Amino acid sequence: MIVDIRTYTLKPGVMPAYLKAYGNNGWPIQLRYLPKCLGYYQVETGVQNRVVHLWQYKDIVERATARAKMEEDAAWLGYRTASGSFFVAQENKIMRDTPFWPKMTTVEKIPVGIVDKRTYTLAPGAFGEWAQIYANEAMETQIRHLGRCIGYYVSDIGPQHQIVHLWAYKDIGDRAERRAKMAEDPNWKAYVARLGSMGLFMHQENEILKPAPFWQPPGT
Repeated sequence: MIVDIRTYTLKPGVMPAYLKAYGNNGWPIQLRYLPKCLGYYQVETGVQNRVVHLWQYKDIVERATARAKMEEDAAWLGYRTASGSFFVAQENKIMRDTPFWPKMTTVEKIPVGIVDKRTYTLAPGAFGEWAQIYANEAMETQIRHLGRCIGYYVSDIGPQHQIVHLWAYKDIGDRAERRAKMAEDPNWKAYVARLGSMGLFMHQENEILKPAPFWQPPGT
């Protein structure tokens, strides 16, 4: 499987109008052509005036075929032309499943109130070593504390050496409580200390997302 993660930056002040226009016109059209939306979010904390949406495909051929059919739809072309004035920038990257996703066992069906989207950039060539350490030494601990992972991907096309993982929480308080408990876990402390000494990560960032009004998260 691959996931197309798309990040669109809007002009300040137009978010409500964009969500209404897309929810009424663009969203229904895309659902006719694109196989599966894994999430459609507004950025709550992070770079403002952004939406982030994730679309799953079997492979790059299915993605190309589905999007080509959509581009032939006059209604989609009309919507796209009309909505162009909303945007400052648009970008995307193609991700693939990590070796341990989607096999990661989620211990709780936490409602998707917010999502912590974390993007980590590894040193070139470090992915295999990091993935083995994480799977063997940290994954169980993280899942036990955080409760619900909804995606764990590695870059394929676009910025390289990146992993993107998404964790669902009921709200910002739930996130703070869970992460504080994880930070005190001896196993997690040992994992963080080991990674710090190895220098495998070059950069880490995160965003807090909230579901767009027209997208119904699973389990809610």
